[in-house]
Amino acid sequence: MLVIKGGHVLGVGVADVLISDGAIAGIGSFSGSDEIAADGLVVLPGFVDTHRHLVQSPMRGSGADLSLGTFLSDVLPRLVLPPAEMRAAVLLGAVEALHAGVTTVLDWGHGSLDVEVEALHESGIRAVYGVSPADAPRFTPVGLVSAAVASFGPALSIEDNLRDIELARSLGLSTTMHVTEAGSVARLAGLLGPDLHFVHGNACTDDELRLLAAAGCGLTVTPPVESMMGHGSPVYGRFVAAGGTPALGVDVVINSTADMFEQMRAALWLERLRGFPLSAGSLLQSAGVDGARAIGLSNVGSLEVGQRADIVLLSGFSHLPPDLLPGGIVSTAGVADVHTVLVDGRVVKRDGVLVDHDLASLRAAVEGIARRILA
Repeated sequence: MLVIKGGHVLGVGVADVLISDGAIAGIGSFSGSDEIAADGLVVLPGFVDTHRHLVQSPMRGSGADLSLGTFLSDVLPRLVLPPAEMRAAVLLGAVEALHAGVTTVLDWGHGSLDVEVEALHESGIRAVYGVSPADAPRFTPVGLVSAAVASFGPALSIEDNLRDIELARSLGLSTTMHVTEAGSVARLAGLLGPDLHFVHGNACTDDELRLLAAAGCGLTVTPPVESMMGHGSPVYGRFVAAGGTPALGVDVVINSTADMFEQMRAALWLERLRGFPLSAGSLLQSAGVDGARAIGLSNVGSLEVGQRADIVLLSGFSHLPPDLLPGGIVSTAGVADVHTVLVDGRVVKRDGVLVDHDLASLRAAVEGIARRILA
């Protein structure tokens, strides 16, 4: 058994966290032969990134001035990679996520099922792989990698939407889809349910957002990318007002950092600017338990007995009283504060250093991909 000893457990106070067989077995006072000293550290659930295209990790920082249309027409077609490069790109993206305290990611797949799943599994992250409808029947869970059917969503005909959703439901999988046009959600009204996960929704009307909330659908907002690339005003606050619980995603690192701190802060800043009364600390739920729920996971995202032990330890906040701690993390924390990360009870980052991977080497391995595409 592993004990995280003496950390400030978010929402509890100073306590130990007992981990057994990859799950949280207790929160209180414990001793064990294997202990992680957490004095002065904050213990919180691992972050859940509910929408990312990991294959685009080699292109980090390349799209600061790109519009969505230019990206889709000029850059995305060049990201059709041979298997070895695809594997290297996805592995880099997953390890960057772990380094930032992201313990679960929904990776929207790019057509190389076996290679991408292999890379996700090798990284050590918990992942929901967005598998194409064509490949979904042959998907088999591997380790911590499960799947959702990645449908092109309401941009398709209603017949195609129905086909993808029915396929996912027949396989016991969720469906994840982008939604970018007003009226798209209304077309799917008879199909909505908690097994459907939508991304963006900037053009959705308030009535459509209420439809999603009432049906228990997940909705992921990606505030930096949506703001940078002209998707329209992010709907985080509007979805909250409609009765929903938004999730957060990185989407692409071409113009967004690979962590959830930026996503939380961007949502907070944008909603504060428009006058929506959003509590800073509430964003931790969007990046945790609400995100997990949005992509169909019930066993991660919170620190409770029985949950899987996906846990992050943050340094630099021991000076804050409990009531200021959540807001302080959301408004000021960064990747440099991610001290230790556990996924399913296994330490993947300790004392600021990745255990199984070298990030610099992984970035060097994909440098040629970026240079070729940008040329």
